[in-house]
Amino acid sequence: MKLRIAAGLLLVATSAACGSGSGGGASELRVWSMWSEGEPNQKVLAAAFKDFEQATGIKVKAQWKGRTAMKTFLPSLNTDHVPADLVEGNNRELTRQFSASNGAMDLSDVYAGKVQGEQATVADTVGEAYKRMATSQSGVVAQVPYQVSTYGWFFDGKSFPALVTNPPKTWEEFVKVLDARKAEGRKPLGQDGSIPNYNARYLEHFARAIMGDEGWHALAPDKSGQGWLKPEVLKAAQRVEALAKGGYFPDGFNAAKFPAMQQKWANGESDFLYQGTYLPKEVAPYAKPGLEFRAFRFPAVDGKTPTMNVTTTGFGIPAKASNAAAAKKFIAFFLQKKYQDQVSSVALEMSVRKDVPAAPQIADLKKALDSGEINKADVLDMGDFNAKVLLPLDDQLVFGKISAADFTQRMAEQAAAYWKSKG
Repeated sequence: MKLRIAAGLLLVATSAACGSGSGGGASELRVWSMWSEGEPNQKVLAAAFKDFEQATGIKVKAQWKGRTAMKTFLPSLNTDHVPADLVEGNNRELTRQFSASNGAMDLSDVYAGKVQGEQATVADTVGEAYKRMATSQSGVVAQVPYQVSTYGWFFDGKSFPALVTNPPKTWEEFVKVLDARKAEGRKPLGQDGSIPNYNARYLEHFARAIMGDEGWHALAPDKSGQGWLKPEVLKAAQRVEALAKGGYFPDGFNAAKFPAMQQKWANGESDFLYQGTYLPKEVAPYAKPGLEFRAFRFPAVDGKTPTMNVTTTGFGIPAKASNAAAAKKFIAFFLQKKYQDQVSSVALEMSVRKDVPAAPQIADLKKALDSGEINKADVLDMGDFNAKVLLPLDDQLVFGKISAADFTQRMAEQAAAYWKSKG
């Protein structure tokens, strides 16, 4: 439901009284978006901005910055005037880099308010689990998410109809499927080995199943490095070693340039691919005709199913925003079901709203996500540690160049050396 113009004018007057600074008047909302012009998500947002302008009289000035939006925006936090009132990013960007610089406004009052035209509050609509992921280590609620992504084992439902109704519940069940395909001469697991973060998903999920999210997240910050020698880590690494040496990955996967391997999967050259819910949209231009996208969550390991690994996309407001009131109003406006339906139908993504069905291509994972436990986000930024220590060694493990025992020993040694170098 659209706001009345009178209500919009009242907002302008209030914002003018409370707002500050130059670079954006009270009747202008400046936005830095993480989408590029022409992307489905950009089209959804652009339409919402137009409706918001008509409903409130507030002019929206959007800049479509692409995925580097937050990285580009961060330096401005050290200046007197920031170039946007509303910024877009994932939960890690907003709760770590953005919030850590004291640049993020706490959005608790936004969560307490109602979604425009509805009785439900923003907190009710987003849900406690996603709000938790939007909260920084220091307790700042830095993000209001509207979209959620997760990961799953994608496959062609037409090729594996039995898995549509009865997907593997345990890792052992899944390995039996893989072995059967291998016996038929297939290399069943697609894997873009040139992307270290993709390679690390196996170790991460095995470890989070075996030792829990907290146990996994405690490893990287352990300055002694001894956590990597825990038997649970070795068990997780042994699972990865078994994959690496089992002949499941396509020949040359470790040297292939992204997105070669997911293209091969989409063409039917491999059977399963562990990827994000963005996969159907990415491979649509070159998928084989009639590909029926289906997916199941990561199976249980040693009797324990890993929580679903989730990333949320949403909005943050800089503490120095010139028109925070308009930014907050737009957040409540965009969470309306009308626009969240478009997140699903146009952008082919998953809305945080449980009353919005996912696009058919990712409906299986939306169902699992709404009923299952999501991961407890790591609020610490371990990007440098991962790039310099974890990911290079994990690549060697996935490529079959080192054993699980070698991996854990080297992780312990190199982690300790890394933290010692930091003083």
